Amino acid sequence: MLIAFSVRDFVLIDSLDIDVCRGFTSVTGETGAGKSIMLDALRFVLGGKADKRFIRQGAERTSVSVSFQLQTDHPAITELEERGLVEDGDTLVTFRRLLSHSGPSRIYANDQIISADFASQLGHDLVEIHGQHDGSALLNPKLHGDVLDQFAKAETLLKRVSKAYSDWADKREACDALKARQQSQDAELAQYEYMLEELDKLSPGEEEASRLTLERAMLLNSQKLIEFVTEAEDAVNRSDAASTFGVAARHIDRAMRLPEFQDAPEDNPQLAALTQAQDAIERALIELNEASIAVESARASFHHDPETLEQVEQRLFSLRAAGRKYNVDPDELAALHTEARQKLNELQDFDGVIAEAERRQKEAETAYREQADKLSALRKSSGEQLSALVQAELPPLKLEHAKFRVKLETLDMAQAGPHGQDKILFEVQTNPGAPFGALNQIASGGELARFTLALRVCLANIQSAALLVFDEADQGVGGAVAAAVGERLGRLADDRQVLAITHSPQVAASGHQHWHITKRIDDGETTVSQMNILTGEARLEEVARMLSGSEITKEARAAAERLMAEAV
Repeated sequence: MLIAFSVRDFVLIDSLDIDVCRGFTSVTGETGAGKSIMLDALRFVLGGKADKRFIRQGAERTSVSVSFQLQTDHPAITELEERGLVEDGDTLVTFRRLLSHSGPSRIYANDQIISADFASQLGHDLVEIHGQHDGSALLNPKLHGDVLDQFAKAETLLKRVSKAYSDWADKREACDALKARQQSQDAELAQYEYMLEELDKLSPGEEEASRLTLERAMLLNSQKLIEFVTEAEDAVNRSDAASTFGVAARHIDRAMRLPEFQDAPEDNPQLAALTQAQDAIERALIELNEASIAVESARASFHHDPETLEQVEQRLFSLRAAGRKYNVDPDELAALHTEARQKLNELQDFDGVIAEAERRQKEAETAYREQADKLSALRKSSGEQLSALVQAELPPLKLEHAKFRVKLETLDMAQAGPHGQDKILFEVQTNPGAPFGALNQIASGGELARFTLALRVCLANIQSAALLVFDEADQGVGGAVAAAVGERLGRLADDRQVLAITHSPQVAASGHQHWHITKRIDDGETTVSQMNILTGEARLEEVARMLSGSEITKEARAAAERLMAEAV
């Protein structure tokens, strides 16, 4: 809800600071006093046009600020949180806009600058103005479908329709792409036949090029490798290490055969040392023998084969040439080979592929139609329900001869979309025998305000802005009709905030709070609008003035007391 409204040097308003209460606030004042200026200021701070004429005469700049206390799940809070403009859990939002003669306007949300477009977007979620010059969702034919769907609680069904449409669109796009390809099928078929024939002959293996590259490197260096390993083998063969260790082993054995060690215990330290030396020499002899065998084996594994090298190089050349030709890495030729075979099979059975794609598209279309038909049925029944509810509201609002209907027109499938297959319009007939037409084109200014009031009352339970503003919804009516307008504004204010600019004493008396706009002339030159909150006797006097005119009579005061008593 709107909790604070502050204006400085805006048109005729020099200074205004007001705390706004819950419920229904009526705004009264003589014609030209500045009631509409307040609406202009509200539009201005929420992203409306920035006209230099808004700056009060003699002032350098104008500023307007508004503060809203919102629910945590309000769409505006979600948008602001996503942009880091409110802290988690914070629901107080303050907008401020400045405009000076010397520069462009600036808009702030919680003291952080935002664009006018974003402010306007938030404004639609915060304030809904119903007047002759303001278009809301109720007057915008493009949004009538959204309003009806909210009334029908169609969110779940809408998601199903959207999902089914997306699936159908994907299948249709795939089918169209196949049909477009069919036109160039002959050329594409010849291309893949030639590619497959060439790759069949080449028969590339997985990562074959990498393996051959390594093998080629080994073959190129085979002579050096053979030379190095041969020298290693010669060195082993020339070495007399085995003979030396053999002599050492015999001497150790002789030492251990001496009589002193024959009866020595096993833990004798000298005997243990000789045993350890003997074991080490035996291990060394074994390792020397194994090393000799390993070097000999390594020498035998290397051979210089110029013919094999030539074959490897020719194969590598062929693989790399094919890779360049088809613009792939040579190691990816095997995958390309498999893909070419699959593509060729598809092209050779292209009619079957298209037939399968058409079958899938038809299935998806049928699934979409099924969900869209369910949505249309829900819209039809909900439209009839809404029409009946609105129709019942019209007679008390002096629209007893008017008719309201929700018109559903089924679109052909070429025009259907993710929101269904219906064109939805709110239409009215203002006089018997006259044709039905769009609400904002048929109704006059006063009728339009009352039609939208009736609609808004019937749509009270659907999501709407935090603040509803009605600009002269009582235009051209009085008495019981004006009382009916006031009663409906009061009903709307049960669960949201309502602000109504009115010339009707019946509507003014229905408000929970009463703002009175007046104007004065300072120094005989400057006109200034000012606003006062009326309570008690002052409010009674204003309602009486609205009933009787400039001269307030006892009868007018008595009538004002009755009106205010009835509104309590």
